[in-house]
Amino acid sequence: MKFRRSHNFTVEEAKIHADEIADDLCQRFGLQSEWRGDSLYLRGTGVKGELHLEEHVLEIVIELGLALKLMEGPIRNFVEHSLDEHL
Repeated sequence: MKFRRSHNFTVEEAKIHADEIADDLCQRFGLQSEWRGDSLYLRGTGVKGELHLEEHVLEIVIELGLALKLMEGPIRNFVEHSLDEHL
């Protein structure tokens, strides 16, 4: 799954919002996150992803394992809701 949203924040401000989005995902899906430069890597059982910040753009790519593919719709809705809430 891939999500891309525009924002009007500085990189530092965008990182704060990205942390809020990651916190939502980590709490809901039991993930762990780690910043490396302007990318926040997410991982957990059956899930891995990357939240990448560019100037005025936030992009999230999430890969689901086979078992979670069945839940793709609800997961997609949750991510979109979190993006709408925090950006």
